Amino acid sequence: MTPRVGFLNYALDRAPGGIGRYTSELTRALSQEGVSVTVLWAGRARASGVVGMPGAGLLPGLLTLGQAQIALAARHHRLDLVHDPTGSMPLLLTGVRRVATVHDVIPYVHPETSSTLDLLIYRLWLPLIAPRLDAIITGSEYSRTDIIRYLGIAAEKVTVIPAAVGPEYRPLPEEEIQPTLARLRIGRPYILFVGSIEPRKNLVRLLEAFSRLRKWSKQWTLVIVGARKWKHSPVFEMVRRLELEPYVRFTGFVPDDDLPVLYSGASLVVYPSLYEGFGLPVLEAMACGAPVVASSTSSLPEVAGDAALLVDPFDVAALAEAMREVLSNQDLAARLCARGLARAQEFSWRRTAREVAILYDRVLNGKEITGC
Repeated sequence: MTPRVGFLNYALDRAPGGIGRYTSELTRALSQEGVSVTVLWAGRARASGVVGMPGAGLLPGLLTLGQAQIALAARHHRLDLVHDPTGSMPLLLTGVRRVATVHDVIPYVHPETSSTLDLLIYRLWLPLIAPRLDAIITGSEYSRTDIIRYLGIAAEKVTVIPAAVGPEYRPLPEEEIQPTLARLRIGRPYILFVGSIEPRKNLVRLLEAFSRLRKWSKQWTLVIVGARKWKHSPVFEMVRRLELEPYVRFTGFVPDDDLPVLYSGASLVVYPSLYEGFGLPVLEAMACGAPVVASSTSSLPEVAGDAALLVDPFDVAALAEAMREVLSNQDLAARLCARGLARAQEFSWRRTAREVAILYDRVLNGKEITGC
């Protein structure tokens, strides 16, 4: 019998980031793989076939009233299992199997980059509830090691199932690139960063490295795509201090449809994040044929393999030199592009959904979960 799975959707009525894309893509891929998915929407449902949970649209509500609503929905719809793909509110349920995707444990590793709410959730709520889960999914071996270490979870409960990118992430022809760049008022050549504007993304050091790069060549613009999050003001202060206002373009959030165009049109994608549980923008950039410079820390070497130039994100001089090397060496850039395209082919949402479905089967049938 096909298992009935409740899939928790939280905050997707707002500008989605990497976790939002993970949730949407995995929901779709599981349905395509024949898994019976019931979407549990944190908030008022706006579509047929979606179970709404009024009063749980914000995180405090989801952690309190929402827990009871999830339990009631699981019983009413005779769900066999509920999966929380956001990882920030593991499920306090009875009578149903529970799986969560915990993408990272950043509040433990870099507490200085985390909000008070994140610190409370990860340091108080998560350690209490996570051991009660039947299984935890994460995107990388690096993140798995940290989850086991900081949350005290049994190793066999944590399984690595990487994320992926969809077929829309591919190198685009010039006739598709230019109209979008014109609409967004982005001139070429440009260096691209995609991600939220927050301390963990290391944008202050990126701006310092970009300032050094401009001493070598002044033709480049830095385009930063992403919403402003917690403690974003130092980034804008650094732009002013370095007098980079004419050369740094902040687009804010852009729709997902525009991202493949932005990656395809970039001369270089740089991702100097201090910590990532997976690092989806690196994979997206490689799938679009862009050369990538990324951090040598956390999960990013695991995702990039040999398809990106990796650099210490704390070393501004090394970051600037890595950017200069790719931009000045066409052969190196071409090699990175070719390797990136090949590397991206190793990831697919179909494969991810199949591995998740296998995990569901193991949980529901009491089979041993190996954790790998």
